[in-house]
Amino acid sequence: MKVSTIVVSAVAALGLVVAGAPLSQADVSLTSKQLREAGFPKKPNVVAWEPGTAKLSTNNAAQWEDVIVSGTAPDFTNPGQLLTLERYVPDDAQGDGSFKTLNITTTVNPNGSFVMRMQLGYVGTYGYRVGYLTDSFSPEFVGFQFQLTTTGDSTAAAKGSSRAVELTKKQLTKAGFTRKPNVNDWGGTATISTNSAPAGSPVTVRGTAPEGVKPGSIMTLSRFVATDKKGSGHFEELPIQTVVKEDGTFELTFEVNQKGTYGYGLGVAEEFDWLGIEFQLTTT
Repeated sequence: MKVSTIVVSAVAALGLVVAGAPLSQADVSLTSKQLREAGFPKKPNVVAWEPGTAKLSTNNAAQWEDVIVSGTAPDFTNPGQLLTLERYVPDDAQGDGSFKTLNITTTVNPNGSFVMRMQLGYVGTYGYRVGYLTDSFSPEFVGFQFQLTTTGDSTAAAKGSSRAVELTKKQLTKAGFTRKPNVNDWGGTATISTNSAPAGSPVTVRGTAPEGVKPGSIMTLSRFVATDKKGSGHFEELPIQTVVKEDGTFELTFEVNQKGTYGYGLGVAEEFDWLGIEFQLTTT
């Protein structure tokens, strides 16, 4: 059994903001007008969000430029509710398509307000939605939709934010980086040997991959860089990888030298797709 062991010495920007980018690049591109007709106007469509409100700082931004979405949640939404950003991937020009979850989230404040900051690297004009699914027998989406154009040549690297902030363990947990690996969007299993280790000490993550992840797939470790206390931010890829074995299992032993409590993602990236697990780790 071969286990990857690499000491972190540098980080490189990940090609996309987050885990959960589209599973494949869309074959169909919609114009701004077509997106509007499909329910993605420039001013957020809050029909499924009322009586909540939402506003967008801009509808046109360069790669990795900050875009801020803010507003108030409906009065029936509980404080602390996690709101997630999703990109609409069209199947045709008639409005058929699906949503792909992005790893950009925020939470509803005690007073019902919310602020989400995103830094996108996926170039083009797309529809997006922010919200959550109700916890019921037949889950319904509660949120709002809008369109956003990201400009660039798709080669720009993610920028480390000058507003990068440190999150507490509780804040990381609310953002999805739990002590027990978060496998909600993974579909497989995962365990971690420890959530606290001295710098340079080995930490092991192991588990099973979902059926859609083939043996031989490369899994890469990334560190989450938060840009606010609500869980907005982006990932920076670390030079640490392992592969999914023939039996569908994976195992990664790594050593981290950067001290502090951070959120991490371990997953598979193919083109514009990211699928993986998230967890928090404290390096002392």
